[in-house]
Amino acid sequence: MLVQQFNCKQFEFLVIDNNSTEDVEKVVMDFRHAHRRFNLKYHRESRQGVQYAWNKGIEMAQGQLLVFVDDDITFHKDYFHFLETNFQGEIKNIAGGGKVAPVFEHQKPAWISKYVMPYFAEINLGEKTNFPKKKNPLAANMLISKDVFERAGKFNTEKYNEKNLITPGTFEGDLFRRIARLNIPIYYFGDLVVWHLISKEKISKSHIKSQAIELGKTYREMYKTKGQHAYFYALLRNLLKWIAACVLSLYYIVTTQWEKASMLFKLRYWKTKGLLNF
Repeated sequence: MLVQQFNCKQFEFLVIDNNSTEDVEKVVMDFRHAHRRFNLKYHRESRQGVQYAWNKGIEMAQGQLLVFVDDDITFHKDYFHFLETNFQGEIKNIAGGGKVAPVFEHQKPAWISKYVMPYFAEINLGEKTNFPKKKNPLAANMLISKDVFERAGKFNTEKYNEKNLITPGTFEGDLFRRIARLNIPIYYFGDLVVWHLISKEKISKSHIKSQAIELGKTYREMYKTKGQHAYFYALLRNLLKWIAACVLSLYYIVTTQWEKASMLFKLRYWKTKGLLNF
């Protein structure tokens, strides 16, 4: 925030501590004392789960436009200048997100292709101005006006409570599907850029495997609730994606990118495993 050029009085910053083992409150209070120009607030949310932390932020926020980011991101130097310039006056019916550029803490492994990058929360839609139907903003960089929450509701705190592993993007996807059903456009703001740090622990095939299987299970539950025809459609789409994976893998094999080809097959297998629940 210190390198940003913007009017601090136009923004408030909420830090929601969701039972961190570190002394987050002291860090926040020390920063606030050293930089009094920022309207910085701290709250500890004892109910475990990011959805509770986000909902507490929604309840506490005084502004019309709410911006959500993770604790492991870095803002582009013009991030708040863009917000200040482009969102003035009355703000309503705004839902969307910006660009998320992953930065690997260690060297990027050879098995990571652009088809694996979404598992590291990468979002780059180029010149598009809206999110495609099957994509939505993620927590690393999303913004929603407060009136949208009044219409669509807040983040779901019940539907996924009993899951041992919650796939990243689950709660965001659920919310943006409800927003889309209200015919509210979901915008892509390519000039709102954050860098997302990918730690060494997340750069592993086992981590990707867990996410892919759970993502398949999530799709299974979602389509099953819509009826057998919807689930059959999901299976058909999965078959087409298998064909696409074979074609892409052949390209990687021909270009001697063996690890990328292998990972594509594994990724499709893991998602199918979750989708078919075997």
